[in-house]
Amino acid sequence: MRLAQIHIQGFGVVRDKNYETDAPVVLFYGPNEAGKSTVLYFIRAMLYGFPAKNSPAERGEPVDEGVHGGELRLRAEDGTLWVVRRYSRYKHAGSASARGERLSIHKENTQGSMIELGQQELEEHALGQVSKDLFRQLFAISLTELQEVRILHSSEMSGYLLHAGIGGGANILAAERQLLQEMDKLYKPRGKVQHSAKLLQSIEQLKAQVRERRGDLPRYNEIVQTIKELQEQLERLDTARASQAEDLSLLRKAMDIRPQWLNWCEARLELDDLQNSGVFPPDGMARWEKLQQEGRLLSTQSARVERALDEVRKKREALPIQEVPASYDVEIEELWSGRNVYEAGQRELAELTTKYQAQAARIEQLLRHIDPSWNEQKLLALSTSGSERGEVRRYAADFGGYDRRMEALIQEHRAADRSTAGAESNLREAQRQLLEEQERGEAIYDMIKPTSPNETSRLWNQLQLEMERWREQRWSGPVSETQPRQLRSTRAPGLYSRLLIGMAVITTLLIAVLSWLGAAEAAIGSGLIMLLGMGYVFMTGRREAHASGDVVYVAATADDQEIEEAMRLYASLISSPYAAAGTGLGSRKEKGGLKPDPLLLEGQMRELRSLMEGWQSWRQRIERLSSECKSVEEKVRLQVAELQRVQHAIQHEEQRFHELERRWETWLKERDLPMNLSPDTLLDIFAEAEQGQEWIRQQRALRLKIDELLNQTESYTTRSNALLRTSDRLNGGMIHARFGSAIDRSMIADCVETVSAGAVIAELRQLYTRWQEYKEALRERDMLDERMQELHEEQMALRSEQAMLKESEANLLQLAQAADEEGFMRIGAEAQRRDELNRNVRHLEISMFSGCDEQRKDELLQLLQVTDAEGLSNQLAEREQEAASMAAMRDEWQERRGRLLQEQESLAAADKGKVVIQQLEEQRSALKEQVAQYAVRSIAVQLIQRTRRMYEEEKQPHVLKLASRYFSVLTGGTYHRILMRMGDQTLLVERAADKQQTESSRLSRGTAEQLYLAMRLGLIQSMPHAAGMPLILDDLFVNFDGERLNQALALITELSQSRQIMLMTCHKHVAEQVQLQVDNVKLIVM
Repeated sequence: MRLAQIHIQGFGVVRDKNYETDAPVVLFYGPNEAGKSTVLYFIRAMLYGFPAKNSPAERGEPVDEGVHGGELRLRAEDGTLWVVRRYSRYKHAGSASARGERLSIHKENTQGSMIELGQQELEEHALGQVSKDLFRQLFAISLTELQEVRILHSSEMSGYLLHAGIGGGANILAAERQLLQEMDKLYKPRGKVQHSAKLLQSIEQLKAQVRERRGDLPRYNEIVQTIKELQEQLERLDTARASQAEDLSLLRKAMDIRPQWLNWCEARLELDDLQNSGVFPPDGMARWEKLQQEGRLLSTQSARVERALDEVRKKREALPIQEVPASYDVEIEELWSGRNVYEAGQRELAELTTKYQAQAARIEQLLRHIDPSWNEQKLLALSTSGSERGEVRRYAADFGGYDRRMEALIQEHRAADRSTAGAESNLREAQRQLLEEQERGEAIYDMIKPTSPNETSRLWNQLQLEMERWREQRWSGPVSETQPRQLRSTRAPGLYSRLLIGMAVITTLLIAVLSWLGAAEAAIGSGLIMLLGMGYVFMTGRREAHASGDVVYVAATADDQEIEEAMRLYASLISSPYAAAGTGLGSRKEKGGLKPDPLLLEGQMRELRSLMEGWQSWRQRIERLSSECKSVEEKVRLQVAELQRVQHAIQHEEQRFHELERRWETWLKERDLPMNLSPDTLLDIFAEAEQGQEWIRQQRALRLKIDELLNQTESYTTRSNALLRTSDRLNGGMIHARFGSAIDRSMIADCVETVSAGAVIAELRQLYTRWQEYKEALRERDMLDERMQELHEEQMALRSEQAMLKESEANLLQLAQAADEEGFMRIGAEAQRRDELNRNVRHLEISMFSGCDEQRKDELLQLLQVTDAEGLSNQLAEREQEAASMAAMRDEWQERRGRLLQEQESLAAADKGKVVIQQLEEQRSALKEQVAQYAVRSIAVQLIQRTRRMYEEEKQPHVLKLASRYFSVLTGGTYHRILMRMGDQTLLVERAADKQQTESSRLSRGTAEQLYLAMRLGLIQSMPHAAGMPLILDDLFVNFDGERLNQALALITELSQSRQIMLMTCHKHVAEQVQLQVDNVKLIVM
């Protein structure tokens, strides 16, 4: 897993910063308070949540109360992108955590879309199940966390290393200490207060008492044996008496409950004889009696209602009032009660008209704001339902997803483009090196005739074989008398030749070494000096050769065909003056019988061998460079394929965007919306449209209310005029019938419509007064009518209850399966008797068997069923007689035992020797017990120590092996091993030179920090589930010297092959060394 991008929106002193960290090694460099540690705390907070407020530095709340949080992008090993956004304010979407955080975790799936996950999935799939504390202690550390272990002692160190399984063994150590303490309490070689020492002293004293008291104790032993036998007999007798007491108790219980048992059996038999009346209701008799009482009560109430109804009817018929229509009453009441409404309606009408005009102005302004071409019909036709909003949000999410995917693809395209350019540059460099090497080799080895490397190798091998044959034949021929002198004369040129070859080899090696070290001038000077020396040796050898004269070689008898074949192969392999010289020698031999010069041939072969060795090395370099070119070409092909894949993905995303944009425009067109709207703008328009629609509805409601008020006013005026015109007929017809008074019809004019509103209301007031007098006369009749109606309803209710009562009686008879009341009473009596018998049986069972378990109950029933009263009495008498006999026997044995005990006490008082011997045996037994306990504890201590040694030798290297290697690298091989004693859990380091072990507390500060860094690296590398987790180091190298800093950076380079490394430093020399020694480092200056 790799941190690809860090976007800090607000954390501590850092605001709105974006860092690209997609590299194996990332270096954050900047001065103090630039925000390097803030980046470390930010990564911790993004991955595992914000710390509590009691850690303000690590929590990183912004000083200006801005947005607190940001975004972290992680790239998994399979290329999957994880995006983590975490904020402590509610300004960003996401799922709220328990601390009020706003968390959003998205993972890119195989289709390229993002799916939302939670914190648990992030830790399980992306972070390798690494907990928050483990990440803080091992993977994201600063100098403070590194030095926490330095100040702790050995027992507390296990708490920090417990995650790796090193800190265990506390229980084993506690057990070992406990056993050693118990052993010291039991025995010490020169101890005097231990229990074993006191036992030894007591034994010695008892032995002295035994020697002083010598007596005969046979009688005492006999009495002791007899008492023991009597005690055993008494115990057996007590057991028998207990069993007999149980039998006796059972018989007495049976005698006591026999009368109740007989009643119980009789009741059960009667229950079996009774007819099964299980269908009879449990409370049938009570229900029947209750129904009968309710029937009698309903009959009484029905007679009372009939009498009251006759009385009311007589009073109603005695009233003389004439019947009139009730519509006049309603009309007068409505008009009179609506007079205030009529007056208020006039005032409200003016107010509503003003509101209507203001509402119309607001609606017109809103329509112009949305679109100048819109009207109220379009605004009302716009749907702002939840489904429409959901579609718009989905379009907005799709557009946002396109932006995020395109951003990620553009970043990938840039990275792939950079990688492709780098690979192509490497390819051009490799091709250039190959071409230069080919041109250089062709210029150096142009004298070699064969163009095929295989043909050249074949000719060279054959030439070597022919030369070997020629040498063997030359040295295997007969030697003449003059040859020893000639051989001696030829030794000097051979020595000079070998000296020249050695000087040539030394010159070549010296020039190569000096050139590799960068000393070009020294290489040229040394080469010139060696060439001068070689020239001097060569001239001296020539003089020696001329001084010795013509030499006749020992190989004069060599086969001429062999030398000719060698010359032919030489000429076929090399085009040089030597080959021509070889041909000339052959022709001279044919003409004059001269032989080729062996020294010249050997010199030519040595030069040719040196040339062929260089040619073979050149061919190997050509093959290696060709292989590198092919490898780089393959990388270029892969990078080009990756770039094409990203470009295809970008094109695919653009096609998806065009399709999405087309669907969005279609969606807008279907809803008659402006085509230039975006989803976010449309959501705002939805809110304004909802408000406008509400205003239109309010305007229409005002319009309806205004119309309603106008209609009400017109209706009220019309009804009032009509009522006033008909009031003369009402007074003459209805009121006159009640009071006998006449009304002058001329009081009401024919043109009531022209009367003002005040006059209409005044006339209504007079009419309403006369109508109230008329209603008072009608009220009494209405009361009598209501009373009559109530009595009728009560009468109907009583009849309904009587019918329901009859139905309940029929249902009860049906439940009891009885034909009539007599059968019901008979079945009910039987059911009552059955219930009484059941209660009696339960009472008898409780009385007889209370306090008895099921086994004893079965024994009692069995005994009562098989034995009558006389048999029970006889058995009881026999058991009581046996019990009395056993009691007498026990008393006798107790008396005898008492006499023997008295005799034993008298013997013991007479001679104390037995007591002393018994005490001596007890002390010896106690000493044996102490010895056994000491032996057990000693063996246990040895086993624990052996287990601890096995653990230290076999288990600890599982983690410390890696830490030892890392510590050796960090210290340049000064220390080669890390140990941990299980006893006190102290870290030890072992020197490589003298194998001396040193505790970590005695190391220097820098070396101790290197030790703790190596321990953490070992712990990290030993966690398979955390493979690939990035390692973040905040300024850990401040106490490292130059050499160990270089070693640490070499180790960082090694670790960056398997995981991402992020370094923070404020020291310039550290940053320069990192850039110089670590490959593929990305520098971020803060």
